[in-house]
Amino acid sequence: MSGSGAAGAASGPAPPAQEEGMTWWYRWLCRLAGVLGAVSCAISGLFNCVTIHPLNIAAGVWMIMNAFILLLCEAPFCCQFVEFANTVAEKVDRLRSWQKAVFYCGHGEALRGAWPDVRLPNRNTISL
Repeated sequence: MSGSGAAGAASGPAPPAQEEGMTWWYRWLCRLAGVLGAVSCAISGLFNCVTIHPLNIAAGVWMIMNAFILLLCEAPFCCQFVEFANTVAEKVDRLRSWQKAVFYCGHGEALRGAWPDVRLPNRNTISL
């Protein structure tokens, strides 16, 4: 019986970030960077939606959705009225740091790949 328990533990999910050799302050620094990245992404997405170009609006909505996902993963207390927020955060905490980085950077690259021509308008050419 004891052999099956050890085999089950070895094939389980990846260890949490605490067992990865990261100190507590580095984990909190990474979370803070994630939260600040989510806030800046949401603000940029909001400004990107203030236009009449449909591609810019779609890109802005995508950025706001990415910000929500990032906040959901890194700071579930910001999404306390979402029922599954803690479950998602626990699953993300079990990922290794490089897996989180690939996941978060993949969201940004998906935006760049989907809408490569989205740019903010040039302030010099806008006439009111």
